[in-house]
Amino acid sequence: MMNPHILELTAMTGCRTSVTTNGSIGSRRTWEQFAKSGVEVTFSIDGLEDTNHLYRQDVEWNKIMDRVKWFVDSGGKATWKWVPFKHNSHQTEQARKLSEDLGFENFRVEDHGRNHGPALDKDGNITHWVLPADGSREPGKYDVPAGVSRYKETHQNFQVKPRLYNIQCEYLLNKDTYINAMGQVAPCCYHGYDMPGRPFVKVEDHHKLMATWKTKECNPVCAGTCGKGFLD
Repeated sequence: MMNPHILELTAMTGCRTSVTTNGSIGSRRTWEQFAKSGVEVTFSIDGLEDTNHLYRQDVEWNKIMDRVKWFVDSGGKATWKWVPFKHNSHQTEQARKLSEDLGFENFRVEDHGRNHGPALDKDGNITHWVLPADGSREPGKYDVPAGVSRYKETHQNFQVKPRLYNIQCEYLLNKDTYINAMGQVAPCCYHGYDMPGRPFVKVEDHHKLMATWKTKECNPVCAGTCGKGFLD
């Protein structure tokens, strides 16, 4: 949504185009044009006014509601994506009702597993903990510098064991592709950006990834994100 050419990027004829966003930015003109162009939008809203900011930090509720109304009132097809946590699970049905009142076409609950850990402010101080909805985990001791170091190491050295993985590629299944914030086209969001250990993959090289799926040298990003069990 921060790309100044977002309207040009999404103004494609002959294909379904969708945007997933926390809904906090974008001009009224952009949102109304999305609706007129048939762009589908998934709003990632994980709470109500008093809880959404606990996971979607620095996102202002009134700005989300403005953009939802600009889009939906212009005829846009909107989906509300809700990730359940301990701090918002009691609000799920209230949020579902609000989505209906606002004109959302769908309300989708998705548990991504990113539901345990401290939230940090800009100075690196723990402000609160994000916890799973089922109450299975509680806050614990956390070394912030060590945690940040582990995060960087994990994302720079994405490795899996050499074995046969059962790959169920969601983008292939849904006949989707991915355009990143720089306008580059990739097979999926997992391969759609450059970082150490996870280089950008062009959409035309999807077949190179697929060629590894039935081998013990399965692409580690594919295995780690879309691997549904093992074949060996």
